[in-house]
Amino acid sequence: MKRMMAGLGVGFVALTVAGCSGETGGEPAPRPESSMAGSALPTPATSGAPPELPHSGAPAVVDPLPESVLPDDPCDVLTSQQIIQALGSGASEGERSDLEPVGPGCHWSNEKTLSSLQVGFNTVARQGLSATYANAKPQSAVFREVSPIQDLPAVAYKDSEDDRVCTVVVGLADDYTITSTVGLSAEKEAEGVDSCVPAEMVAEMVVGNLKAKAGE
Repeated sequence: MKRMMAGLGVGFVALTVAGCSGETGGEPAPRPESSMAGSALPTPATSGAPPELPHSGAPAVVDPLPESVLPDDPCDVLTSQQIIQALGSGASEGERSDLEPVGPGCHWSNEKTLSSLQVGFNTVARQGLSATYANAKPQSAVFREVSPIQDLPAVAYKDSEDDRVCTVVVGLADDYTITSTVGLSAEKEAEGVDSCVPAEMVAEMVVGNLKAKAGE
């Protein structure tokens, strides 16, 4: 269980470290060495203000959500029923996992099934999905655009096709995103389940809740 939670934590930290470099964004989630590689990415040879958003091939967010829909406590972004749906009965209460250079976060786990999930609000660096395209795309063995989540652009990435941990990033606006990182249960991993499928499911629930709060 500790190994799984460390993997999820490193995924969020990877977003943080790269974000502080000027490009910001994500990189392969579960490996400590991946996070270090991301932190060493060179900053583009530009001077003055950061590049205009979006950049690095990221799509524009046509109908953004206001940042005011984000709850003060990120652990409130999913209902208890949704946590059970994602992790099964016996899931833990949410535990804050904020990272100052990135934004608020929360993680949950199920010690019985060895499954875990983490949700993060990437609101500090103000580079949105552009950061993920700049950093995660060139470094991830698996990086793919997924179907829009609640009409918002999204990508998924992981270290290998059979990696038990996958991160999905959804652009809520050009300058901020939410991330959903899911670690499969031992049973689902043995069955060969694609870890990006539940990560997308969690992202769908999160964005749905945010849109409901916005009255959409």
